[in-house]
Amino acid sequence: MSDNKPRNADKQEEQVENKEQDTGVTASKTGLTKRNADFMFKLRKEIANSGLNNEKQEEAIHDTEKQLLDGQKSGQTARQIFGTPSERVEEIVRGPKKEAISQNDNYWFRSLDNALIFAALFSAMYAVMSMFQPQTIAKTPGPAGFLAIILTSAVGGLGMGYVYRVLYPDKKAPRPSLWKQIGMTVLAVLVWISCYTLFAALPSSINPLLPPAGYIAIAVVTFGARWYLRRRYGITGGFI
Repeated sequence: MSDNKPRNADKQEEQVENKEQDTGVTASKTGLTKRNADFMFKLRKEIANSGLNNEKQEEAIHDTEKQLLDGQKSGQTARQIFGTPSERVEEIVRGPKKEAISQNDNYWFRSLDNALIFAALFSAMYAVMSMFQPQTIAKTPGPAGFLAIILTSAVGGLGMGYVYRVLYPDKKAPRPSLWKQIGMTVLAVLVWISCYTLFAALPSSINPLLPPAGYIAIAVVTFGARWYLRRRYGITGGFI
């Protein structure tokens, strides 16, 4: 038993030495740094078990080495470029991840983005008011009704989506004059306020008030939906 331990230790030491020698040879031949050469050493072992044919393996290895050499010029490491060897092999086998097409300039996605944040903010506001200032809602319950919140948010989303498109047109199109920007914004806000007043007059039979938990639930759901929408479709910026 005692004889086996030294033998195992010697074997492990020999394997480490062999790996260091292989890595050193790879680094000297390819011009890679020792760390990047170690990455390639591990990559070769993993890609050999990936199921790819020899031609594709060599092509992938050559491409990886080329990218590493280019990255070295600006101080990038293999991990910064590819992650781990396993992640690089997965990318080679399955292909690069397809990036979602940005809908940043899509009017409907932009309007939905605005409507969701408006619904989240209104719901959060009425949740706080219903808990700490219930008498205020009792005096003017209309705006806090479920249907009023949905409709007000929808109109606000559509209106602000349109204003955003006017203020931030396609890169090739010229931006409108300052006065036109101000006029469009003021007009959109006035229309929104008018709709808000109109929706507040809806009867309680179709525009019921909600308990605080109901408003909180709407705020959480709409905020979460907006977060997913922006992440999934690459939407950035906006009024809020």
